[in-house]
Amino acid sequence: MSGTIQTDQKDGITVLRLDRPVANALAPELRAALMTALDAAEANATCLAVVLTGTGTGFSSGVDLTEYDGPLAAPRVGDICKRIDAFSKPVVAALHGTALGAGLGLALAAHGRVAQVGTRIALPEISLGMMPGAGVTQRLPRLVGAQAALELMLSGQAVPAEDTRLRRLFDKITEDPPEAEACTLAARLAAAGQWSRSGDMVRGLSDPAGYQRAIASVRDKLGAQRGAAADILRAVEAAQLLPFAQGLDFEEVLFEERVNSAEARAQRHVYAAERRAAVLPELRRGQVREIGRVGLSGRGLEEVALLCLAAGRAVWSDDPDLPATLRRTLDSRVARGQMQAGTKEEWLSRLSGDAGDRRADLWLGTDAVEPGAGIAARLDLGAGFAGPGLVLRLFAPAETARCAEIGVPEGHAPDEVASLARFLTALRVTVVRAARPEAGPGLGHVLGGALCLAGLALVQTGFAPQRVDQAARHLGLRMGPFLMMDLEGLVPAEARLRRVADMLGLPGDALTPLAGRIAKGASGRAVGRGFYDHPPEGPRTPREFAEMGEAALPGGMAPRHALHAALVNASERLLAAGAVQRASDLDVIMVRGLGYARSRGGALGHADQRGLMAVLKDMKALAPLAPPLWSPRPGIVERVKLGEGYFGRAGAAAL
Repeated sequence: MSGTIQTDQKDGITVLRLDRPVANALAPELRAALMTALDAAEANATCLAVVLTGTGTGFSSGVDLTEYDGPLAAPRVGDICKRIDAFSKPVVAALHGTALGAGLGLALAAHGRVAQVGTRIALPEISLGMMPGAGVTQRLPRLVGAQAALELMLSGQAVPAEDTRLRRLFDKITEDPPEAEACTLAARLAAAGQWSRSGDMVRGLSDPAGYQRAIASVRDKLGAQRGAAADILRAVEAAQLLPFAQGLDFEEVLFEERVNSAEARAQRHVYAAERRAAVLPELRRGQVREIGRVGLSGRGLEEVALLCLAAGRAVWSDDPDLPATLRRTLDSRVARGQMQAGTKEEWLSRLSGDAGDRRADLWLGTDAVEPGAGIAARLDLGAGFAGPGLVLRLFAPAETARCAEIGVPEGHAPDEVASLARFLTALRVTVVRAARPEAGPGLGHVLGGALCLAGLALVQTGFAPQRVDQAARHLGLRMGPFLMMDLEGLVPAEARLRRVADMLGLPGDALTPLAGRIAKGASGRAVGRGFYDHPPEGPRTPREFAEMGEAALPGGMAPRHALHAALVNASERLLAAGAVQRASDLDVIMVRGLGYARSRGGALGHADQRGLMAVLKDMKALAPLAPPLWSPRPGIVERVKLGEGYFGRAGAAAL
């Protein structure tokens, strides 16, 4: 037995159990120990067959993502899979819990597979801009065909072992722990003296025309799209067209290119940033209280109520209209087949407005609330961080963004912060801690405000608002600042931006284009026009802006780089003030809260991709237009002097 592999032998069957916290991740030491254990089993004359399984709650979670940011240590998972595939004795994988990514790759290389009912398998690589490796793109289609393999790889979603699409994948699915059945299967294969290897598998290739139809269907959907999905498609097609060994070589080339792409590096950065953000100091110092019942005070809190109900919490509300509003929303979901009628009624049964039953473990209100025995936080619905106590901002739309910012005053009770953070995590909401008053009106308000104020500054240099929004989309934002303001309403947007402008030290005329639209009665989508006209078919450019010519920035700079420079400068201001624990927290806000593309890594991750020197050069050129927005912060200058980025050495290598 090694520190990461448990080895047992009984009746000629050697059982190798992956045993490494957390989730049997295939770290270098585990991979090396597994290869050593396989060598020992092959050399052992009393070993007739091998069963590979995992200890704890699952089979294996695959390779730790941090490994992909440098050269992978030997042996690689693909090497172990080849060793298993070519093993001189039958190898059977026994799966329970979860088998993810390269962990599933190990199971696919085995000569037989047994899974416990409820086992979930997934190939989540595409959600990180990557593609499966370790032979998965070649073995899985040979077992289950192109259609099922592509659905699993392109969705990235976990599916149960009992899924009918996977019926050819497992030799047996059992209600009991799978090890005993796997040993029985391994003994049977050993007694027969023959077993199928990956290169022999043709069940998934038995319908060549159907295989090609599945390939063509996905190709039509992807069109000219490039990236992880296109590479997965190419690899799965190669499984049919190339001999098995050549298919493995082709997959390895595609995998290496994809792992090292800027898109994949950025998405791994965001994935790691989201998990770091959850590590709040109060979770170490405070005692977490259980929050089973939430009190809501104020109107317009439908989304908050839905989040709580979906997580199984009871909700009390003083809004008399909330029950009817929620019923209409849930009725609509039932009508669209998104929810069962019984589930709807169960959710609504946990909603109360009885004045005699006014109690909660957590109180959330649009104004200050009297918590009684519970924890209290004011909900920021646009006014920013103001007033005493905890402030919580749930970025909209709450059910899809699932991102929250907690404004924590200095010295606030750690038990309350820890309890609120843990509660939000249970709601599947990513949490970022913002220090008050260092965060000003709030991290999201400052970053979103910097974007909008930079857009207004560009309009004052001659750019049409729609051209600025186009530049924002090219930068990687889901929506440009002017459409964002229209949807919010220009009057509340002006109030919000005034607070940010004052914080940054911008002059009073910084909001002139916005005030001008309001003065003309064009106050946003609610009235049908703002910076856009808003007919029923969707926003369109008003004639007065359509006739504007193309403006120019110093040195022919692209306007998207001007917007990016403003975001980086605002982020540096927040970092220097101590508003966040770490730079990556701001990228979480940008991606999850403000719609910055994960494939760009957030404003700071993107700055490291471009190289901070290039961003600094842009800032210096733009500074005369609006110094508070673009005059480089000292921390940026210092990083460039030291040859550093925000997440390592400057340049693309930082991600």
